[in-house]
Amino acid sequence: MKMRSPIIITIITAILAAACIPAVFAQRQPSANEIYIDKDCRRNQQLQFDKFTVFNQNEFTANGQKYWFYAGRYQDGAVIFCISKPNFNQPKPINEKQIQAQFIDKIVRDPNNKTAFIIAVRGGNGLDTPVTNYGLDLSNPDRPKLTSLSLLQQRETLKEGESREYTFPGIAGQPIAIDLKSRAFDHNITLFDSSGKKIAEKTGNSQNRRESQITLKLPSNGTYKVVVKGGDRTSKGTYTLSVNSNQL
Repeated sequence: MKMRSPIIITIITAILAAACIPAVFAQRQPSANEIYIDKDCRRNQQLQFDKFTVFNQNEFTANGQKYWFYAGRYQDGAVIFCISKPNFNQPKPINEKQIQAQFIDKIVRDPNNKTAFIIAVRGGNGLDTPVTNYGLDLSNPDRPKLTSLSLLQQRETLKEGESREYTFPGIAGQPIAIDLKSRAFDHNITLFDSSGKKIAEKTGNSQNRRESQITLKLPSNGTYKVVVKGGDRTSKGTYTLSVNSNQL
């Protein structure tokens, strides 16, 4: 009977041994720069599944005490918002359905309030979805206050040769952001004040991913008009238009 080579036996033994290693060791180990939290906002670096990776963290002071405000992103892109004492002590989720478990574009501090943040929430997992800004006031950490900063939200379909008009109320000195997004066509947005005077204009085309944004402070009180039209007479397709206060 022909015997197998000792080298072959060694290789087979190594393969069988590797197959018996618990699956947990095959998982990617936590990066030194990543922080994981569970659905209750508690830090846990041993989580392999159902974990949120912290991507935004801020410290603030309220009522003479320091707190942490942080956000973690799940593997599907949805975000959980949390608040705790420093070092993840006494953590708890912020129970506001408008921002919790949503797709988040941006999180920034409110420049006018040291205990508040502005959060941009996307209405779906895609480019051409409307974005709504919210103001989150944490001056009372036990009772967070969420306020919508949206002035206008539209998802429409433009026909060939057509233009659309939308209005929204504005206040003198109010900072706003107007966003128009479409995967279907090149476009143009124009902003007029209550007297009909053109005060801003922007074009979106395939070179800039067909996105347009106007950011400015409104010059006066009144009703403002946004006009949306295609780049040429053949332009058509779906688009989203968002007008939000407190530009990011």
